[in-house]
Order: sequence, then structure tokens, then C-alpha cells
Amino acid sequence: MFTEPKRRLAAIVNADVVGYSRLMGQDEADTLAMLNAAREIFRTQVVAHDGRIVDTAGDSVLSVFDSVVEAIDACVAIQQQLAGLNDGRSAARRMDFRIGINLGDVLEQSDGTVYGDGVNIAARVERLAEPGGITVSGPAYDFVADRGGMRWRFLGEQTVKNIARPVRVYALVTDPAEDAPRDPRERDAALPSPAAGADAARLPARPSIAVLPFTNLGGSSDDEYFADGITEDIITELSRFKDMIVTSRNSTFSFKGQAVKAQDIGRALNVRYILEGSVRKAGERVRVNAQLIEAGSGHHLWAERFDRKLCDVFAVQDELTRRIVATLVGRVADSERRRARSDAGGENPAAYDLVLRGRELWLKFNREDNLAARGLYLQAIKLDPEYPRAYAGIAWTYATAYNEYWTDDPQGSLDEALEYAQRAVHTDPSSHTFRLCLGMVYFFRKRLDKAIECFEKAIELNVNDADCYTFLAHALSLNGEPEKAIALLDHAFEINPYLDVWPRSLYVVAYFVAGRYEEGRAVMREIDGPRISPSNCRWFAATCAALGRIEEARPYVERYVEHYPAFDVDEHVARVPFRRADDRERYRECLRQAGFAGVATPA
Repeated sequence: MFTEPKRRLAAIVNADVVGYSRLMGQDEADTLAMLNAAREIFRTQVVAHDGRIVDTAGDSVLSVFDSVVEAIDACVAIQQQLAGLNDGRSAARRMDFRIGINLGDVLEQSDGTVYGDGVNIAARVERLAEPGGITVSGPAYDFVADRGGMRWRFLGEQTVKNIARPVRVYALVTDPAEDAPRDPRERDAALPSPAAGADAARLPARPSIAVLPFTNLGGSSDDEYFADGITEDIITELSRFKDMIVTSRNSTFSFKGQAVKAQDIGRALNVRYILEGSVRKAGERVRVNAQLIEAGSGHHLWAERFDRKLCDVFAVQDELTRRIVATLVGRVADSERRRARSDAGGENPAAYDLVLRGRELWLKFNREDNLAARGLYLQAIKLDPEYPRAYAGIAWTYATAYNEYWTDDPQGSLDEALEYAQRAVHTDPSSHTFRLCLGMVYFFRKRLDKAIECFEKAIELNVNDADCYTFLAHALSLNGEPEKAIALLDHAFEINPYLDVWPRSLYVVAYFVAGRYEEGRAVMREIDGPRISPSNCRWFAATCAALGRIEEARPYVERYVEHYPAFDVDEHVARVPFRRADDRERYRECLRQAGFAGVATPA
């Protein structure tokens, strides 16, 4: 007989093994024994704290409690006992769990099974925990925020899959040496006031920015709401970029209506950059001006004007926010690289500056500087062994060495790239850039499914970074979905029209796979010139050959072979992760028709 499920409030705990598939691949019997021992720890502690285990499917454990406090106490005890279970085991054979806790509404069936957004949020929060760590959602945190003996690190408002609103997430701090304020409002209160600007602390190593309230030039109170809305949206969307420190709304809005110099605001808020702007509505149109200022010098780094027709005020607000944020982040990155160059000759032990200098070398895109960049990233790790940007940087150097034939051990380079990229993601799972890095490594390893998953997760973490859409578009083209890829590239250039040559060249890849060669050739003619990379030449030559324009293909072949004289068509095609065999063979045949030949396999 069917019984209507009951709705109730519960503390939901979701736990999952880190790297379970890898552990099973290494030793099934040992992994199963460890999993059974871990499950027994869960059963004992959940029951001891008046909870109930709902499901133990695969390597996960789902349980519910009537009390958030009991749920957290149980999880702390579980992680402590699991740490004991791992004593004496090598790092490769440890079985670590991530645990996420949410307080939410659930539907409970007569057999004890629970469903609903409350369960889904617990699972999403769990994925943001460090191995061996505990994370909680905002509602759960609010119940224990003032509880003595516990400290929490705020991870920001996270946009998670299939959940409409961002979720506040906090991580339990177990390292007594870590300085972690419990709530972002405490950090806001600690910021110096304008009057105390001269005593502000040294600027943080990461780029820091304050978004001042955009000035309403229209005069109407409705226009004021629009200007404030633009400002608040930009602050929210910039906060998705984990490598940037963004001052809170409460702090920046304290300057609203005041005529204060950029240098004074920079000292007061302890930031390197300031974004300011204005909004003017006239009839059915709106004009938004935005400008980026270096706070220390007051110099303008970037300015742009946006004119739009006000058909849908909210749609216009969203579009302007995306455009400003996507363009602004690139300008800040350029400024940071220039700053790294100016410091390159001096002694600078800071891990962040080492990473900036490493990236500057890596972007030169040659074998020697690629190795030099790796050396700087390794130095950064010596200074900070848990620095995810350094791990990601090393992964990129190995992946680039593989892709550019700069290594005598291609498979070994890919293995190193995977290890370092995974370490970056495990250290900071909330960063979209590390997901892009891991996705590209999977791409080179011909794991399109995993690559696409990483790129989609990167977009989920940050919808404002146009690079996310270009990486996913590249993978979808080779996955046999070129029309989706073209739509994603269109969207990427909508939010950031200043993307470089490589993203635009991906249209050529998509059009080739789609068989729309003339459209691909039109893109080639737009971007052809000294700035195209040798890798572009392969697709450009193949497109010309598909159209029967062999003479037009020849310069691309010659330019490519000049850089890679040992190029072998079959070896190259074997590296490209085509999902469909007919796409692979069509590409191979067009390369041969263009004039590429099979010669000795490159070292």
C-alpha cells in the first residue's frame, strides 16, 4: 500500500571516498577491506549521535540527524577515527572521505529513504570539502556559528548544479595555526575606515579590487536602483574568480556619494585596483561607463562605454555585468603580469610572485621557457606546499611539453600533468581554473568524457569566464557535437569580445567537423597573419584541402613543418581525441591532401 512521504527538517550528511576508482584499480581486496572498516566507523558514530544511515551505495554514505550539532560532532569523530585507520599507510593507499552537511527540508518515505533539494545540497557541499575535511552549508553553519571550540573558514557563495540560488559554504578548520574568521562579516568589520587609511596593512599578494557604487547620472530613483544593481551584480560575479580578493558590498557602499580620491580608497580598503563607473538612462536607452584604476598611482588601466536599448531591464543588467566582468578580469591579469615582469630581476621569495613570473615565462611558448616556468612553480611549492596555483602551473608545463613534442617521454609527461592537476583541484575544488587545467589534461589523454565533465564543472563554478566556454567548445567539436560548440563560442565572444586568436581559431575546428568548410575558411581569413600559432596551421590546411584549395593550403603546411620538421600525420592523428572514426579519417585524409606526409615519429 502506497504511503504518502512525510516532509521534515533534517541535518543531512553526505560522505564520499576520495579517489575510490584509483584505489580499486590498485588493489580491490585491500580497498574493499578499508571501505568496510570505514563504514563500521560511520555506523558506530552515527548511531551514537542519534542519527540514522539512509544509504551506503558504492563508496558513499548518506545519513540524517535531527540535530545539526549531533551531526557535526559525529562527523568530527568519524574523521578522527578514519585518520587513525589510515595510520601507517602510504599516501597512495590512504582512504580519505570528504563530508558535507546541510540543514534542509527532505521528503522521507516509509522505508526511510530521503529525497529533495536538502539532500542534493549536502552532496554538492561535500564535493567542496578537502580530503579528510568537513564542509557545511549556510543554514547548518548558522546553528553552530557561535559554538565554542570550533572555527570555520568561509568558502564563499557557491553556485551548485541544479540548485537555483547560491549556497553559502564553510569548512571546519582543524589546523590550530590557521587564521580563519568565522564569517565574512567579521572580515568586513576589520577593514580600516577611510580616516585610518594611512595605517592600512600591506597589500595582499593576490590581486585585490573594490567595486565602487556606480554613479546614477539620470536623476530618477528607478535609475538609482539600476545603478546599484549593476554594482552589486559585478561584485557577486567577480567573487567567482578565486584568484582575486573582492571587497564586500558593505565596505564599498560606505563611499557612495562621496568625492574621495582613488589612492585614499585604495589605502582604506587595502586594495590594488578600483572599478568605478556611471549609469545614464535616457528614454529607451541606457549608457554605462566603467573604468579600472590602479589605486596606488591613480592611473587608468582600462575604460569602456556600453550603450544598450532597454527592452528588458533585467536582461540588459545581466548582459552588461557579464561583459564588464569578463573584460575586467583580463585587464587585471595583464596588469599583474606586468607587475611580475618589473619584479623579475630582484629577489622575491613570495610564492605568488613566483607563480606570476612562471606564467609570464610559460606564455612565451617555447621549450626553454616552459622548463624555466616549471622551475619557478616548484620553488613556489617549496615556499607553500599547499599552493594550488603552483600545482596547476606545473601541470600546464607538462601538458604543453606533451602537446608540443618537447619531451622524450610523452606518456610520462601526461602522467605528471594529471598528478599535479588533480592535486590543484583537490587543494581548491572551488576554483574553475583548476578544473580547466584538469580537463585539458584529460583532453590530451583522450578522455573526452572526463574532459567535458571538468569543463562543464568549470562553467558551473564560474559562468563569467569566457575561457570555460572555449575549452568546452573544443572538446564538443571533437566529440561530434560541432553545432553545440559553435553556439558556445558565440556565447564566449558575446561576454568577452577581446578573446585572443586561439579561441577564434576553434571556430575553424568546429566548422571542419560540421563539414561547413567555407565558413571555416571565412574565419581563417579574418585571423590569418603572424599571430596564428603553428597548431592552427594544421586545421587551416585541412580546411583548404577539404575545399580542394591545395595551393592555398601549402603555406600553412610549410609554416607548420618549419616548426615541426619531424611531423608524422598518423602519429599526430592518433593523439587527437576524436569520438567518431569518420571525423578522424576525414581529418587524416585532408592533412595528407594538403601536403603533410608521414615521416619519422617525433621525439
